[in-house]
Parts: sequence; structure tokens; C-alpha cells
Amino acid sequence: MATIRDVAEKAGVSVATVSHVVNGSRRVSPEVKARVLKAIAALKYRRDGIARSLRMSQTRTIGLMISDISNPFFADFVRGIEDAVHARDPNYNLILCNSEEQEDKERRLFDVVLEKRVDGIVIVPAGGNRDYLNDLIGTGLPVVFADRFLPGLDADAVIVDNRDASFRLVTHLVRLGHRRIAALNAHLAATSIRERIEGYRDALEAAGIPFDERLVVTSRSRIEDAVVAGSEVLDLRPAPTAAFCTNNFMTLGLIRALSDRGLRCPEDMAVIGFDDFPWASTFRPRLTVVSQPSYALGQEAANLLFDRLLKKRTGPPVRLTLGTSLIIRESCGAHARVPA
Repeated sequence: MATIRDVAEKAGVSVATVSHVVNGSRRVSPEVKARVLKAIAALKYRRDGIARSLRMSQTRTIGLMISDISNPFFADFVRGIEDAVHARDPNYNLILCNSEEQEDKERRLFDVVLEKRVDGIVIVPAGGNRDYLNDLIGTGLPVVFADRFLPGLDADAVIVDNRDASFRLVTHLVRLGHRRIAALNAHLAATSIRERIEGYRDALEAAGIPFDERLVVTSRSRIEDAVVAGSEVLDLRPAPTAAFCTNNFMTLGLIRALSDRGLRCPEDMAVIGFDDFPWASTFRPRLTVVSQPSYALGQEAANLLFDRLLKKRTGPPVRLTLGTSLIIRESCGAHARVPA
């Protein structure tokens, strides 16, 4: 890992000058600052929070990076981590950060967390910062991916089988007689969303239904944007009879778009979604969803991290895949509960 002296040597300046640029503690000429920043980028230098963390004794602090704190999925997820951490060692504390699905914000928050000399990190990745995370994992700091992972990075992970769950969910619509099924796709870099669309395509292919990319409408993962995407789905011709939503924001957006048009679910359009949430069963119609074990995901992520911290497990990365449940309610036009 590059040091501040390496940066100073490459930029042809003093260590003090590099420190002033990094910390903004004194004005540096634009030309010199540009040389220092170029050297920092070339050497992938960052302040030595990681190195200090590895040299010093444990701080009994764990970093937790989630991708969207406004998503109800993460409420139980964080609670699962908190409970598991407390059960393993009540003297440990969490530092919770929210990247808002933004790679640049995630990168800045990593620096903040590492400056606190955390003992390990659980992360729901926004989808970028691969080189940064690869370097981080290379330092030996325990890292666990949860809900999503970045292919090719050697770190423990706990996920669900998004592709299979989506396949089962969409297949249920097919069995109800639907042939023209739209998909509301959240615009995220996450592997989980891509796998859910793959499951949607798998279900169509298994039923002999040609995939039509015009039926896949993508928007940002925000309810307001999902309402607009929902309206686009309702404007499709021929009109879809059903829609699959890749996360709960997409589901809520489509339900609102239907209501704004004075349309009814499932009479005018059947709706299914990925992710359950506490009030899904209170909606009218009640929502048919794939339910993820969000609390268990958090627990298992914390346990994977502690096993590394306490040296109870060494060797290659472990990937845990947890089961999901298909919860059939009114929004698809059927009533039953199908277990995982």
C-alpha cells in the first residue's frame, strides 16, 4: 500500500505539502496540488486509516455500509446485525453509513469509516469501487458482502437466490394465465437486480413466451420515479395484463400509478413484487411478493464477520445463500401461501 512518502516522492514535493493537500490545512498552488492529486490517483493512496487499524489493537467497532436507508428492507437487516453483534460481544459498536446507491458517496464513506479504525466491515455494495474494495480486502481487514456481492472479489458473502425466487414469482403469474407480463426494473448496479430480471426472463422462456424488451421499463429506485415508470407500463400497447416489480419501490410506484389512473389491481393489472415489508399485508389489495429473510441476512453477515475476527475460520471466502418465501395475496388475483 502506498504511503504519504511515496506520494511526495512521485509528485516531487515534501510530505508536509502532501499532508496540506490531503487535509486542506494550508493553501497550495494549483499546479502543485494537481501534481499531488495525480500522484495520489496513480498510487491509489489513501490516508493510513487502514494501516493504523491493522497495526493497533482492536477498536471493537464494526462498519456497516448499506445502500439505501429509506428502503424498508434494511430495517430488519440492520436489526439482525445489531442483535447478532450484541450476542457475540456486547462491547462491540456499529458505525452505520448510507451510500444512497451512489458510488462516489460510498467511496467517501469508506474513508470516514476506515479513519475510525474499524475491526471489520459489512457492506451492501452500491456496485462500484471494485479496485478500492479489492485493495481493502488485500490488507486483511475482514469484509463481508450482504444482500449483494461484487463478482471476482475474495470476500465472504450472504445473499439469496434472486434468480430462482423471481422465476418462481413470475411463473405463478404464468400459471394464472398471464402471457403479456411487464417488468419494472430498478436502475441499480447491484447484482441482485440483474439476477431478478434474469429470473423473469427464465420464467418466460420456460413457458414458451418470447421475451420483449419493450415490456421492461427501467427507472431510478425511488417511489416518485417508479410512479412515472408505472405510467409508462400502463401506456404500453397491447396493454400488459400483469407486471413484475424488481423491488418494493417499483411495486409501490406501480400501485400508485394504477390508483392515479383510476385502475384496479388485480382486475385491470395483476402486480407482483420482490421484497415484503411490514405493511404489505395491509394494502388493498394485499401484495403478492417474494419475501427475503432480511433479519437472518443481517445475522449471518455479522456471524461471518465475527468468525473472521475471532480467527474461527480462515481460508477461502464463504458464500451463504438463504431461502426465500413466495407469499401469495390478492394483488395477483389468487389467495394462498407457498413456502420456499
